[in-house]
Amino acid sequence: MNLLNTSFERKSYEIELQHSILYECVLGIAMITYPKLHEKLEMSKQDLDSIRLSLSESLSAELQYCQEHNTWKMLLQLLHVQNFTSLKEFHEFIENLPDQHLKYLILPYLDQTQQENRLMASKGDENSENEMIIACRGHAFFPQMIHFIGSCELKDLRIHFIKVTNGWYREFLQKQESEICSILERDQKQKEHWFNNQSPKEIVLHAAGVDYRAEAGITRVLLIPQYIYRPWTIQADLEETKVFYYPVSDDSLNETSDPYEPPAQLVRRLKAIGDEKRLRIMKLLTEKERTLKELTALLGMGKTTVHHHLSLLRTAGMVNVTGAFYSVPENALQGIETHIDTFFKQG
Repeated sequence: MNLLNTSFERKSYEIELQHSILYECVLGIAMITYPKLHEKLEMSKQDLDSIRLSLSESLSAELQYCQEHNTWKMLLQLLHVQNFTSLKEFHEFIENLPDQHLKYLILPYLDQTQQENRLMASKGDENSENEMIIACRGHAFFPQMIHFIGSCELKDLRIHFIKVTNGWYREFLQKQESEICSILERDQKQKEHWFNNQSPKEIVLHAAGVDYRAEAGITRVLLIPQYIYRPWTIQADLEETKVFYYPVSDDSLNETSDPYEPPAQLVRRLKAIGDEKRLRIMKLLTEKERTLKELTALLGMGKTTVHHHLSLLRTAGMVNVTGAFYSVPENALQGIETHIDTFFKQG
């Protein structure tokens, strides 16, 4: 068959940077209610357990509710509606939203083809709700979240939104707000300097560790620095927008950095490739995507050992995972020489 392609294929996208203590607040709630990840964060599991034990009973109850229904995702979607300047303004917005509009905003954005179902589901149409659930079947929590939104009491959900954000802010975030705001601001300014000499794709790769290519329907990439989830990047979808809540760089952590202290991400990347077994894994994955089972058989190693090496490679941004398949992102090693050169020349 001969094909004459007259379609438009997007080659790039616009980059936008935003930072807010409110994103940090909600991401903190997401982090503390995701215990499976607690051993893979920069903050130690012991410290995280200590934080959880120090919280009031009322906040602990709200966090448990969040953990059961993934309400942190709903809160993040609400934060993207407008630029809120304070928690009070955000709460007033939640309180004053009409029920149907609130429901529409907290239902997950799946893709453009599901927008009509999203609208009808927000009006209580069960068939549209079921269509959305079928469309995202296989997602870790979207089907359950959609069903929950369709059946919950919105009055109770509003109260929960306000209680959980108020509680987390007052009991954990407020005492370090000034320091974190300074870190987020420094990081955003650092990334803004990149606009002069890096392409959008390079900025996303270096900031978020994601080799993100332009895709149909996406006109904007929103980069949001965060401290609480380091070293992980959290990815989300909005209408026409891809969002990366990326970990702030080591340089942003202090106002004056020690020129003899190598960046932690650089150290992680060098450690990741400075091991024979991990190099073998990367070479196998550059050939094609493979599952953990396939890698275990090819390497002749135990499943736990291979998973450990894959986790280190993922943390360093050297390996991606989509469903059950692992792969090496394009240009995974890009920038290492530049980062090494920058470190040795800084002073």
